[in-house]
Amino acid sequence: MGTGLLEPVPGAPPPLPAMTAFDRKTASAWTWLLLCGALTVAGLWLVLSLSRSLARERGLVESQASMIGRLAAARAAHLPLSPGSGSLSGRILPGAPPKDAAVRPRGAALLLGKRVLWGDAGFAPPVLAVPPAGSDVVAFEGSHPHYARTFEDGRTLVVAFQAPAFAALRGRYVAALAVDLLALAALLALMTWFSSRLYGAYRGMEASLREAGSLLASEAPSPTEGAAIQVFQKALAELRSRTTELEALHARERRRLEEVEGLAETLSANLDAGFLRFDEEGRLIGLNASARSLLGLTEIPRLGDTEAALLATRPAVRDVLDEARETRAIALRDEVEGAPGVVLQVAGIPLFNLLHQRKGHLLLLKDQTGVASLRRALRETESLSRLGEVAAGVAHEVRNSLGALLAHLRLLEADHPGLSGDGHFRALREEAARVEQVVQNLLEFARPLPIAREQVALRELLLQEASLLRESSPGLEVEVECSEGLEAEADPDALSRAVRNLARNAAEAATSAGRPGRVRLQAAETAGEVAIVVEDDGPGLPAGMEESVFTPFSSQKPGGTGLGLPIARKIAREHGGDLVAFKSDLGGAGFRLILPRTGPRLEP
Repeated sequence: MGTGLLEPVPGAPPPLPAMTAFDRKTASAWTWLLLCGALTVAGLWLVLSLSRSLARERGLVESQASMIGRLAAARAAHLPLSPGSGSLSGRILPGAPPKDAAVRPRGAALLLGKRVLWGDAGFAPPVLAVPPAGSDVVAFEGSHPHYARTFEDGRTLVVAFQAPAFAALRGRYVAALAVDLLALAALLALMTWFSSRLYGAYRGMEASLREAGSLLASEAPSPTEGAAIQVFQKALAELRSRTTELEALHARERRRLEEVEGLAETLSANLDAGFLRFDEEGRLIGLNASARSLLGLTEIPRLGDTEAALLATRPAVRDVLDEARETRAIALRDEVEGAPGVVLQVAGIPLFNLLHQRKGHLLLLKDQTGVASLRRALRETESLSRLGEVAAGVAHEVRNSLGALLAHLRLLEADHPGLSGDGHFRALREEAARVEQVVQNLLEFARPLPIAREQVALRELLLQEASLLRESSPGLEVEVECSEGLEAEADPDALSRAVRNLARNAAEAATSAGRPGRVRLQAAETAGEVAIVVEDDGPGLPAGMEESVFTPFSSQKPGGTGLGLPIARKIAREHGGDLVAFKSDLGGAGFRLILPRTGPRLEP
């Protein structure tokens, strides 16, 4: 008869010992060790795969850049030695590349030493190692390839390209390398922890054996006991030897961990790209200085800050993280707004363990301001080119018919002199003259401008325009601010036409309210450039219209053609400068026409 339910059942196996806190901690550490090891191996495989892809893409970029560059060199070889004007790319480069092309030209220049004989407006040739005469080379500046060829006569052709696919692949390679270094650092930290625990266990065993040896030595040993004591002493000596080896191994692993941590910290601090790492709950656990600069954060981020608070002023950047969290895949977006004036490429990368459990997110930021500006300029150039072709065709057809209409009006006036005093006839003749002016503006906008450069005295130019304004708008207050002797290398007729368009617009805006108004004409030199500024005290430009006013056929005044400002900007850009709008301190609109001090040519 049993004594109760707690009595052990005969023949049953003994119960398993309960898992201690130490055992649970060791099991968890083993899990993390295997996880970091697998992540390190996977990261190394990804880095090797990306490096091979990067090598293949680099070869493709070099091949296409070399092919386009040699075609351009064959055409550039026939250009005269004397300096020329106009776009060099339009003369020597082929048409627009296909959408899947690995490279896209972004500028070209033909040099003689450091002097630019032929070049594109606004394009500054990069500093490259000049190849020997009769040879060419494709070199890389970061992610941008350049083709250079030296002709037998000593001239050097430089063609700059952009390679979007190569740049994106290089960015992913850098990101993968950073993640792999983080995983390797975590693996070494766990190995160090294991070494220290194992070393503690061996030291405990050594103390136990030393205590057992002292107890045995206090008794008179028998022959059998003497043999056992010798075995224990040998085991103790072996344990001491192993302990010394483990201590040395522990010291080596600690030094290696410190080196890896230092390398990871150095790489993170010196990366051009910025990165922020968040845990699975969205708290910041790592970043570098570039991230704060690219995001324009006014306060220093602190570890533990939430992504919601950190990215509150950058909702577009946070959207990338949300997309990566929802899709559990890499999210990539271009032209995301960052710090004021900075355009970013943002990548959100989810981080997982071996069980595919999310462990956090990595946010990578790359400055894409230059690339975005090139893209906008390319889109604007293509749009204006198509618009110019259409405008030239329409103007040509209208001009033929308009010429016949004006000829018939003159013949009709000669046959009937009394028509000169008829109001309808005068209105018809004035309207026809206005249409002729519109057609002339269209042709000026559509055709390439012939630029004949010479030294232009800017003070005399502004005084002449001020005199014309006073004659056409009595009572208008016109100020001229320009130092004596200030000159710019430009086409006098084209520059005068651009300034006159700006001055006329300013006078019309200043007197639009029925009062005399005020206009200010300025010219000054800054940092090797000459800026001509025209300002008024009129109603000013509507908010957000500083760029759209240069769109062809976009006019804010009744009867305007919308071509005056686009033509003025075209003249500025043909000279290698630009025309921008801003809010004047007079209360109205201001326009700044920027010109190179001595043109786009570099003197040796």
